[in-house]
Amino acid sequence: MKEVVIVPTYMREELLFCCLKRLRGYDGDIPIHVFPDRGTFHNPAVRSICETFEAHAHLVPDSDYYGNTANVMNAYLWAYNEGYDRVYYVESDVMVHSDFFSWHRQQQDMFPDIFASMAWIFNRHAPIADDVLFQAWYYSIGTCFSRDKLRLIVEHATPRYYADMQGYIESTFKKSSLNTPFGIEHYEQDGLIQRVLDADRTQTVSAGIAKCSHMGFGGYNRGWTAYQNLFEDCKTFAERVKRVEEFISDPYARAECFGREIVEREIGHELPKRNLKYRIRLPGGWESEFTSELKREMLPKRINSVRVPLNAEIVLLS
Repeated sequence: MKEVVIVPTYMREELLFCCLKRLRGYDGDIPIHVFPDRGTFHNPAVRSICETFEAHAHLVPDSDYYGNTANVMNAYLWAYNEGYDRVYYVESDVMVHSDFFSWHRQQQDMFPDIFASMAWIFNRHAPIADDVLFQAWYYSIGTCFSRDKLRLIVEHATPRYYADMQGYIESTFKKSSLNTPFGIEHYEQDGLIQRVLDADRTQTVSAGIAKCSHMGFGGYNRGWTAYQNLFEDCKTFAERVKRVEEFISDPYARAECFGREIVEREIGHELPKRNLKYRIRLPGGWESEFTSELKREMLPKRINSVRVPLNAEIVLLS
């Protein structure tokens, strides 16, 4: 079985470092190919990170196509043309768990006709149970495709699609109910893959307890403010990576950012309430108390309607 991991990435080098560290740590031999979007291959940090974790960085030309669709689809096309039997798709903001590869391999072996296996949360309202769910829906987070299913997708890896995603999809998938004013009008790569899934009349399989965690709090469509705020007091790349690792390891910080129901299904159990009481004193004399589930380094930049500067005195009371 010839397998590969493709990792589309754009900026966010700290996340790429943490992502590749886990991928390589959980499988020391699988080929990892990184696709830095919009010419960011030329960033020395990207190439250095890839070399550190024995991942191959591809030269992706700059473009003005919307979002990450062209990069993702061209990465899929490359993997298909290279003859891989099984392709794992892991964006750089996805942190795989120790059972990521074994779970995917088990699902792909047990259900050879499945459209895709998906290691992240599909139904945030389902019971927290280490089971599998089947659905006719696709999420592009920590997924895996067989060669047969990937072939159906890469047929659409063409500049004609990238240049006019909505027009291409509405003309190619004319009968899709997602094209109606009442449907979910998503036309980027995940929307195209959803329509391919619909046409294939198959299903995806997802994990009841996630086999990866998603750190998607900044990027193409979400902007960069929340991501950059995380590093306000960090001076070096090593400090920024450490801060990302602190965020990843703190389920309360992630629950504040992404939602409790998601994080609970990433960690596999309910998250008990936590109350940490702080006293905040600003240089000008303003003082207040604040209760939060967050550790000091993860507290918001604005507390009780006041911007908290880096030199504020913050004391944990209980």
